[in-house]
Amino acid sequence: MEHMETAKTNYIWDYFNDIEGLRKHRLSALNDCAKDMKQSSQRYVPVTLPSLPFKDGEFDVLLSALFLFMYADRLDYEFHTDTLDELLRVTKEEIRIFPLVDLEGKRYKHLEKIISYLDKKGCSVEEVKVPYEFQVNANSMLKI
Repeated sequence: MEHMETAKTNYIWDYFNDIEGLRKHRLSALNDCAKDMKQSSQRYVPVTLPSLPFKDGEFDVLLSALFLFMYADRLDYEFHTDTLDELLRVTKEEIRIFPLVDLEGKRYKHLEKIISYLDKKGCSVEEVKVPYEFQVNANSMLKI
């Protein structure tokens, strides 16, 4: 939350109203998650991307939120293509990746190259606007 104070202009405060509202919401979500993990630990599988310990086509739909592309300053293009290959391997129907920006709200610099990469693999790829936007410019997802 200390970082949020210096970066608050990178966000739209319609939903959370202010940093304190965000802090309360995130703390509540963290507590809910920790409680669920204690009660249902068998449902949680720790992994280190780009490798996943799941069977081919094990999931109908895969959702990736607030990770892939956001850390482009630390994760290179090869990491992203390797991860996408693995997501494609374990998913039968559809992958959704949100958002398509980095931590500064800039569109992922290799997004067009990624879309071309997926297209060459025979994937149908669509960028879809979403109604939620907390981080500035983070209002679309990649639907594969």
